[in-house]
Amino acid sequence: MANHHSRAWDQGDLTELLSLEDGPQDTFRSTVNDRNVNGRIYAGQLLGQALWAAARTTPQRVPSTLQATFLQGARPTDALEYKVEALQDGRRFSTRHVYGVQGTALVLSAHVTFQTPGEPQEPIPRLERPVPAPESLPDLRQLAERYPGQADALQVRFTGQPLLDIRLVDPQAYFDGAAPPSEILYWVRLLQPLTAERCLQHAALAYLSDCWLHIGLAPPAQGGDAWQHHYVANLNHTLWFHTPEPACDDWLLFVSNASRGLAGRGLAQAHIYRRDGRLVASLAQDLLTSPRTD
Repeated sequence: MANHHSRAWDQGDLTELLSLEDGPQDTFRSTVNDRNVNGRIYAGQLLGQALWAAARTTPQRVPSTLQATFLQGARPTDALEYKVEALQDGRRFSTRHVYGVQGTALVLSAHVTFQTPGEPQEPIPRLERPVPAPESLPDLRQLAERYPGQADALQVRFTGQPLLDIRLVDPQAYFDGAAPPSEILYWVRLLQPLTAERCLQHAALAYLSDCWLHIGLAPPAQGGDAWQHHYVANLNHTLWFHTPEPACDDWLLFVSNASRGLAGRGLAQAHIYRRDGRLVASLAQDLLTSPRTD
């Protein structure tokens, strides 16, 4: 693909960001990019667009898994192209491989599976414990005012944007504890309606699945600048869908835990529930935290 310039996304319409232009032979192009704090394309955009590109080639089935490997940072000034390769079309499942390309660089390799929709044969897993309603909890802007020295830990990229509302359950334990909690719970809601286009809810959930970093993976720091002098990279990201209708334009509860690995590696895992307690998805992120050199 020859290099083509893209424009910056204003975070006003998630459908605009995730939408793709048709190309030849199961290729799709994005010309709107969401820039992250490190000057690269936000990983959630790549996840959502890769899933939606694959879904365009399987019109009768719903996503079941997304497994993505990020190979290098994508430039927000250049367009992205997604090449979809059909690996399987069986009686129950379809499998696609998606290559995210920017110029001559391969930035993403993703494996997406789909299945025929149908009624679940097992009881739907639900969250059994009580959790405060999101409306009763402070939003990120209010938390930034309450904990002025902890703005970095809040990842305030989202506080001034019209896209997401994030409500942290038990923020006092998150900020005032002697050690980061091994488990955190937080509500996330899109502040805009989504169109009814097929699989857009799944693509939007893929976007949301990278919206928060577990504080348990933060590097040691003095004061509240845990993330300020470090670069965080998402290396591998897996998302399992447990329902054909994730309904991510309503409140979703993330129940997340994390464990540290060697040499800055860490694993964050989460179960994602609807407001009625139904489990809609699970995710795992393989992350690398390293000191900034710039």
